[in-house]
This record gives sequence, C-alpha cells and structure tokens, in this order.
Amino acid sequence: MTTATSLSDTLPSTVPKLESSGLNWAIFSVHFMDTVDAKGFWGHFDGSAVKPTTSRPPKEEELAVISLWEKNERSSKSLLTQKIPDYTLMKVHNVRTVEARWKLIVEEYTEKGAYVQTDL
Repeated sequence: MTTATSLSDTLPSTVPKLESSGLNWAIFSVHFMDTVDAKGFWGHFDGSAVKPTTSRPPKEEELAVISLWEKNERSSKSLLTQKIPDYTLMKVHNVRTVEARWKLIVEEYTEKGAYVQTDL
C-alpha cells in the first residue's frame, strides 16, 4: 500500500537541517518557525493549539475536531523530525507533545548557539 505525502507534511529545501553543533541555530529557527507557521501548525509548537476536550459522552462533531487536532499534531512532529540531527531526535522522541519537544530543542540549541558564538 502506498501513501502520498501532502505538501503540508514536508519542509522545503530552504529550511536548512539543524547542525548538531548548533552553529546554524539562529537561521534554522527563523526558517523553521516561518515555514511551520505558514503551513498552519505553529500553534502545536507554541502551545496555543490546545487539544480539544469533549463532553460525556463525546459528540460526533467533538470527535472530528479531536481527530483533526491529533492529525495536525502528528504532522507537526513529522515536520520537526525532518530537519533535526538524529541525536536530537533520539533525545526528544519519547517526549509526548510537539510543544514539549520544541521547548527542549530551543533550550539545548540556544545554549549551544551561544557557546559556539563565544568560541568563534
């Protein structure tokens, strides 16, 4: 069975791969945030796209909204993993939400980027 990848699930080549040293963190983060925002997924990274809740028992419309949120969360995770080093992916892979993954990456690479700039 073949599955097609939609354009919303891929990043263009203009978004550079994040270097494990953090040397290109500043430019990577600008390209990445702008592109993900243009695709409509930035809310999953900054936490503003909160998973919807349902009534008990859940209504059909509520289940559809949750299903769409979960699909967008998976797409957001996919976008993130496309441009980060394998080492970083393994560090954040078991972190449940895209928001939490992104926070860990920002913390690590902001620190690495500052260190690399000082070292230059």
